[in-house]
Amino acid sequence: MTKLLLAAGLALASLPLAAQDAPAPAEAALPTLSLEQRSSLRCGVAFGLIAKGQAEGDARAASYPAMEPRGREFFVRTMAGLMDDHDLTREQANELAFETTMTLMNEGLEAREAMMPNCLLLLEASGV
Repeated sequence: MTKLLLAAGLALASLPLAAQDAPAPAEAALPTLSLEQRSSLRCGVAFGLIAKGQAEGDARAASYPAMEPRGREFFVRTMAGLMDDHDLTREQANELAFETTMTLMNEGLEAREAMMPNCLLLLEASGV
């Protein structure tokens, strides 16, 4: 095991510094989103979290309009737009959605509930 680690370390050390620092193609930086894109993504993810809660019988989630199928369609259209606008791969789009989900989860339920009136307005304005 030690020989394997030593060999890997030597191989890495022999690479030029630029090659060591360069991200792998799959690790390409995610794009900077506009305010509108960030808002749509956050709302789409929030709709998904509410839909999950509604499916599980959560009383707080049930206080919102049904998120199936409109909330899902909003999310799908948002993701498709981001992929088109930024030439994202499916993996990059999934990473954006995952990061946004984790952010919303970390912000807590009250923060998500505070944003929902604006998200519902955005959903209505979308025509979905």
